[in-house]
Amino acid sequence: MIGLAVFGSEGRMGRAVRAEAVLAGDFEVAACYDVEGPCLRPGDRLPEGVDVVVDFSTPSALDFLGGMLSGTEAALVSGTTGLSAREKAMLESWSAERAVFYSPNMSRGIYVLARLVSEAGRLLGPGFDLEVVEIHHRQKRDSPSGTALRLVESWSASRSVQPEPVYGREGAMGPRRTQEVGIHSVRGGDVAGDHEVHLLGDGERLLLAHRASGRRTFALGALAAARFVSGRGPGLYGMDDLPGWSGDQR
Repeated sequence: MIGLAVFGSEGRMGRAVRAEAVLAGDFEVAACYDVEGPCLRPGDRLPEGVDVVVDFSTPSALDFLGGMLSGTEAALVSGTTGLSAREKAMLESWSAERAVFYSPNMSRGIYVLARLVSEAGRLLGPGFDLEVVEIHHRQKRDSPSGTALRLVESWSASRSVQPEPVYGREGAMGPRRTQEVGIHSVRGGDVAGDHEVHLLGDGERLLLAHRASGRRTFALGALAAARFVSGRGPGLYGMDDLPGWSGDQR
């Protein structure tokens, strides 16, 4: 059994991870933490038997998380989005002494979509423009989504000119610049996560899209990552490292 602690346990994703961990059969939820909920408070020490901490919290909570991890050998899986450069550096520093798995989206479908966007950029060449539209529930705190930014990164990797993100458009902006990439955020309802990638050329356009029907897919991805890092040596890992997800059957 893999001992699990859930950080951000009272949020939608934290509750989904807890529910799926119980159903999976190979996890024991040993502790839950949340800065706003009724579970154990950040600052409490991790109990014995925690192999992996799964984090779906907020960027401001990472200092609490660092205090919990200090002095332990527990691995970390984090899907918290909206991280600053400082907070990403925190994850990297923790990876020197433990396995740290980070991804702004734990969906296998989004992983494949990012690969497709990168390949499309390589095949289509400079004559196509990129626009990303993402839709999330009304309670989402960060904008644009970490997934939208990840998709732009995938596009950027295939371009000779570094794209310049534009977050929505308003007023007399003039013609679209060649290096522009538009990112548009829509908020409302209870949408778990929709992402559309529009590839626009002269006389034709392509649409690549992913729609999550619920949070279960993200919770299952996080648990797959938890299995991967449990007992693994220090390092910073991501979706490319999951066995079978990149075509590697390790």
